[in-house]
Amino acid sequence: MPEIYESFAWYNIDEVPQLIMDHCNVYQAALKCLQKDLDSKLSVFNLLPEKFTMKDIQDIYETILKKEFVRANFQKKMLELNILERLEKKFTGAKNKAPYLYKLKV
Repeated sequence: MPEIYESFAWYNIDEVPQLIMDHCNVYQAALKCLQKDLDSKLSVFNLLPEKFTMKDIQDIYETILKKEFVRANFQKKMLELNILERLEKKFTGAKNKAPYLYKLKV
């Protein structure tokens, strides 16, 4: 019999496997709560590393809310919250423009 910890894993929000007992209801309620309070409670930042790009934030928002945002509008919205501190650029060696890194203001 496999150990219970062997079933622990991260899943895509749209690919969560069948859950036991009422866990599907718990999952759906938690997702709705997260969607409702995404901007006011800033929960999404608990899912990010200490330093992150604007694209990282946008990817999480789009996944949780299940809709796409225009990059420029999303960036403006995030910066207007006045909760981010802009850091150095993230150089990846790619030819395109390096994105800035951000962290939450303390």
